[in-house]
Amino acid sequence: MSRSIKGTKVPFAALDSAESPDLAAAIADALRTELGSRSVAKTVARWTGVSDRAVKKWLTGKVVPNGEHLVVLMRHSDLVWAVVRKAAGR
Repeated sequence: MSRSIKGTKVPFAALDSAESPDLAAAIADALRTELGSRSVAKTVARWTGVSDRAVKKWLTGKVVPNGEHLVVLMRHSDLVWAVVRKAAGR
């Protein structure tokens, strides 16, 4: 009997988890706040070069962008930069 390995979800863990927001949701809120409600997914997809489907997962707050894409988002968005700085405790 073989099992397929699907991986595990690793939750965002900060030093003080009681005060730290969920990183995925915080990034999604920052992007929606900064870009408004029209064509947010297309703008973010253009910035990062990823598919609309991936961006929509980011905007739902369920998935955190990987390191490379997160750096691109921080380059374009001051609010995303602030969220990541806060999550890092800086």
